[in-house]
Amino acid sequence: MIKTISFSLMAACLLLVNAQTKPGAKKPATSTSKPAAKTAPANKSTAAKPTAGTVTFTIKGKLENYANHLIVLNLYHYNKIDLLDSVRTNDTGGFVLKSTIKENSVVFVQYSSNNAVPLIVENGAIINLTIHTNISVLNYDINGKKAEKSVALYHFLKEFSRLKGELDNLGAQLNNQTDPVQFYQIQEIGTLKQKEMDVLMDSMIRFKDPLSAYFVLFNLMEEQTPNNFKDIFTRMEPKMVKSTYYTDLKTLYEKNKGVEIGDIAPDIDLLQPDGTKLKLSSLRGKIVLIDFWASWCGPCRAEFPNVKIAYEKYKSKGFEIYGVSLDDNNVKWTTAIQSMGLNWKHVCDFKGWGTAPAKVYKVSGIPATFLIDKNGKVIAKNLRGPALEAKLKELLP
Repeated sequence: MIKTISFSLMAACLLLVNAQTKPGAKKPATSTSKPAAKTAPANKSTAAKPTAGTVTFTIKGKLENYANHLIVLNLYHYNKIDLLDSVRTNDTGGFVLKSTIKENSVVFVQYSSNNAVPLIVENGAIINLTIHTNISVLNYDINGKKAEKSVALYHFLKEFSRLKGELDNLGAQLNNQTDPVQFYQIQEIGTLKQKEMDVLMDSMIRFKDPLSAYFVLFNLMEEQTPNNFKDIFTRMEPKMVKSTYYTDLKTLYEKNKGVEIGDIAPDIDLLQPDGTKLKLSSLRGKIVLIDFWASWCGPCRAEFPNVKIAYEKYKSKGFEIYGVSLDDNNVKWTTAIQSMGLNWKHVCDFKGWGTAPAKVYKVSGIPATFLIDKNGKVIAKNLRGPALEAKLKELLP
């Protein structure tokens, strides 16, 4: 899911320093020890004496039309932002920042309370940065030694901004559209644009520079999943395994991972509608779909026709469904089962979202499904519609 951000231009590439963090994470903090801002000569660094570290980089910048303007250099992590240095531009808007830190990092060149340019810095990088302010849409240029990753991130952010703007515009059109035919046409265009956005984001998280992906994950995505964390830290170079960025992602993965494909499904033992308990493990020897749902869940009800077709087709071949309800009312639960003809196994403890299996399986939204093999191992997750039937056809020909 994409984070909702107000873009006047390239909001992403000139990103908020106080970007939203993952729910539950600490609010970003800045260092309390701030070096005094200085006025930068056109070709001289104002950085303080380099601190202990092995990554030294230089940013030669220009903020167009802003003389004697404060520029702040921040080191970025998803749960904190540390001040590295600050400087004031010279008479032509020029500035130079030089710093030594312990590892390749994401940094922000901040030039207002809400705007900052994200850069990926490596040892020996000399990045030339020009921030344009004389046009209605803010923009910047990057080049220099070891600037390729920052340039690639910039191009990604431009594309993200374009798609985000188009999706916002289509959303506004839908809100004001009363003609059903035009509404449908706009909706179809929006669906295609959203797919384009999904491909863009997925490509960044799974295939692009890990530090850039880290930045995008925590700044532009509304939700971060354990698989997102794993996709990024497993692609980091061996020299980054001891980095704080790797540690961030690995720690979040271990803390938030639920039941993954390849894991043995944790056992569940809850009450059935007749008052007897049914263990998930008692169904070993069958292909089982664990289905987290609730009587009040609209998307669950919409999916049930597909599930019923699959069940009727494959139950005689060894397919079973183990429905785990997040209901808190026995009457509503049993009424829904009967009225919708859900004639498979059902269990519930009437604790709603507080039910223990939902916590163990890290279920944050329903419907949520886990397909397990005859030995109790998870082999697929969240199969919908034809995808479920296709998988069952493969397993139970």
